Amino acid sequence: MLLFQVPLVNAHELEVEIKSKFSVLRYTSLFAGLGYGLYHTQTLKCVGAKKQEQADYLKRVKLIEEAKAEFKKLNPPKGAESTQAVNLDDPKFDFGEFIVGAVEKLGA
Repeated sequence: MLLFQVPLVNAHELEVEIKSKFSVLRYTSLFAGLGYGLYHTQTLKCVGAKKQEQADYLKRVKLIEEAKAEFKKLNPPKGAESTQAVNLDDPKFDFGEFIVGAVEKLGA
């Protein structure tokens, strides 16, 4: 007596079973490939966007530096006005006039 029985399958049923398993494998591979393609495309877009953003930032920094250099060329810093020698021991020295003159220079 047999402990188990092997089901008898005809060739047509076996062919249908193999075709269905192959179809499942084929469509699973197809959708996995599509999913990976979408993921990879998004990754490439993000990397490209970051590179473009960095390039734009560097371009703006360069333009700012050029503008600063041009501004310095067109508007040179004013030189320090000649200062007079101050002699505090001089009896003719007017301290009030000295302070008023210094404040006027700061205001101008």
